[in-house]
Amino acid sequence: MSFPALSDIFQNDVKVFEKQQQEIQQRHEEEQLLLVQLEEVAKLHWAEHVAQKARKEAKAKVREKAKRRKVAEEEKKKKRTLEYLQQL
Repeated sequence: MSFPALSDIFQNDVKVFEKQQQEIQQRHEEEQLLLVQLEEVAKLHWAEHVAQKARKEAKAKVREKAKRRKVAEEEKKKKRTLEYLQQL
């Protein structure tokens, strides 16, 4: 029975090691890509959050302005009614 030569064993080990290194490198590249994608998703999520907050604040301002306008119109109406009643 003949045993494989030491150099053959070494070459085989080197091939296995190189294959493992390639797989590790590929996984690392995939993880880096996923990390970049996650960062982009986080940025988009934050941008949407900021936009929603801005829309909410804008709507609140519009409601407040409409409320002030309505109060002012009611005051004008009361004033006109009071003036009219005083003229009688």
